[in-house]
Amino acid sequence: MTTQFEAPSLARAVDYLLGGEAHGPADRQAADRARAAWPAGDLRTELATGRAVLGRMVAHLLGELGIRQLLDIGAGLPTAGNTHQVAARVAPGTRVVYVDRDPEVVEYSRRLLKQQPKSPTVYVRGELDDPDRILRDAAATLDLSQPIGLVLFGVLDQVHSAEDPACMVKSLLDAVPSHSCVAFGHLAAHVRQQEMDLAYECLLPDWRDQVVRRNRAEAAALLDGDLELLPPGVVGLPDWRPVAETGPAGPPTMWCAVARKP
Repeated sequence: MTTQFEAPSLARAVDYLLGGEAHGPADRQAADRARAAWPAGDLRTELATGRAVLGRMVAHLLGELGIRQLLDIGAGLPTAGNTHQVAARVAPGTRVVYVDRDPEVVEYSRRLLKQQPKSPTVYVRGELDDPDRILRDAAATLDLSQPIGLVLFGVLDQVHSAEDPACMVKSLLDAVPSHSCVAFGHLAAHVRQQEMDLAYECLLPDWRDQVVRRNRAEAAALLDGDLELLPPGVVGLPDWRPVAETGPAGPPTMWCAVARKP
């Protein structure tokens, strides 16, 4: 679904880099500039690796852990192998609620979902700092008395420490029952993060003002201390349950983990 847009959007530019179809010329131009500025390797490969890890996490929640309800916050556009598409493949009938704070992303995502085969998937607008609203809107689709898979992949790095992101996670998990899980992905502090952030600013001009990169201990601290961290723990991309041998290890660009509420 290629559409004309006057200004580039981060969500649509990422969709283009992931091989999706929900973008226009302005998005492609911004994405190509970011890709040219990426300091190491290839930005498209980096994003594809992240999407693959997200897919493995969702498959793990649905397959080995038996969850049938997913709440994906800060999800971006529902294309290019996103959560509900993995769910449809692994466990058809899984209910999925996507949440994003950008009204344009929400509106466009709802249009995209209407064009896809009928599925128990909805898209709502919400802010991570208002978990009560997220839970209230999600309850129209999800049964909050049954285990929930909470997907927080690339969203907590948009919350500054003064806003207490750990408390936001705890508020969400306090509202769901035992055996609920959280799939977590967070941008890592990196030796080349300044150059990386300059590349991302081709997609979002105030990227560095909005994003907080954290080291492993800082990222892990955002998960409630009572959660059970499942193997392999907090690891870097692409080391979360890899399906093949990975290349030489370098500094991670993102921390990933799955944890379960006892």
